[in-house]
Amino acid sequence: MQRMTRTSFRRGLLIAWGLLRQVLGWVFILLGLLGLVLPVLQGVLFLVIGVALVGRRNWLIRRSLLVFKRFLRRWAAVQTPLVGGAGRIALRAQWKCSRESRHLHRRYTEWRQRRRALPDDELIGDVADVSYERMSDRV
Repeated sequence: MQRMTRTSFRRGLLIAWGLLRQVLGWVFILLGLLGLVLPVLQGVLFLVIGVALVGRRNWLIRRSLLVFKRFLRRWAAVQTPLVGGAGRIALRAQWKCSRESRHLHRRYTEWRQRRRALPDDELIGDVADVSYERMSDRV
């Protein structure tokens, strides 16, 4: 019987998490769609959680976002003052959310690259093992 190494265990967890994340994401999206119709559920909240779990790289999510952006642009272009103004506010809010999302993704990618630069045996959370050994030596 082959001994399970730390790397193979992590790989197995990543595969399981990827599958579980997709399933949970689509369940949250379905709950969100139901919540848009039913007054009991918070539809938008479930949709946001579901899209975050499934990921923006999914072809269906990307297509839906493009259709939604096109809808917001058409809404903002309406000449009626009240309707067009509301459309411009919604378009500006979408633009700001998209910008913040890109900013957070960039920061997370930089953090992950810095974390990967350190060897695995030196990491416990974000602190090196050496500081823990020094603390245990004092006791």
